[in-house]
Amino acid sequence: MTNPMTRLAYRIGSGLPWIVGLAFIAVGGMAMADHLPPGTLVIHFRIPPDYMEKPAGSGPYTKQDIQSAMQLAKIGDAEAQSNLGVMYASRGEYDKAAYWYKQAANAGLDTAAYNLGTLYFNGQGFPQDYAKAHPWFEEAASRGNKYAEFQLGMTYFTGQGVEKDPTKEMYWYEKAARQGLPAAQYNLAVNYYNGEGTPQDKVKAYAWMLLAKKGDLDTQDALTIMAQGMTPAQIQSAESLSHNLSSDPWSDTRQ
Repeated sequence: MTNPMTRLAYRIGSGLPWIVGLAFIAVGGMAMADHLPPGTLVIHFRIPPDYMEKPAGSGPYTKQDIQSAMQLAKIGDAEAQSNLGVMYASRGEYDKAAYWYKQAANAGLDTAAYNLGTLYFNGQGFPQDYAKAHPWFEEAASRGNKYAEFQLGMTYFTGQGVEKDPTKEMYWYEKAARQGLPAAQYNLAVNYYNGEGTPQDKVKAYAWMLLAKKGDLDTQDALTIMAQGMTPAQIQSAESLSHNLSSDPWSDTRQ
């Protein structure tokens, strides 16, 4: 009988409003994957705004930095609103950060919605409330934010703010994995290996774990354990699938 793999050790970053997940595998002893998916504090604008001399998120920011961003935020510049939220968060002024994140999120910025969710999830500026965080993660994920997609997968595993649901967990991991997030690829592989939220598929498990390895995640122990229950032909198929997914993350859905 195959021993189940464990996919998650949950950590919340301290000091900054980041949510970080740590995937790990435990069979016999425990071997942690060396990867912390970054929380998304900063909107990735196409061209850095004139008011920002230092990269967003690198704070701490001065009152002059904030005043410069405020001028644009007040006239509805959503990127400035989101970055203003980052500035206030870097100063520990989470109530003001939340206000500007919400303005930017309502204007359609996925990163701002994710950031607002992290404040509720981490209890920064508010009492910790997983249920209130969840809709903001959903909002960000609906706009294709891969970190929010991964976060939703994690919460459907842990039951933080939602009922545990392996099928939904699998769904969101897959969304993030196909966008190239290594931690999601790792957890997706573990779910395929364990047959949780999906029928067991060792070939797909191994293929996605190989992709996670390309993302600089320490997968050696996981790959070794997976390979012990596979034939050479299965491993070859998994390597081929992984190569195809690396070139085209949706290639297997068009076969």
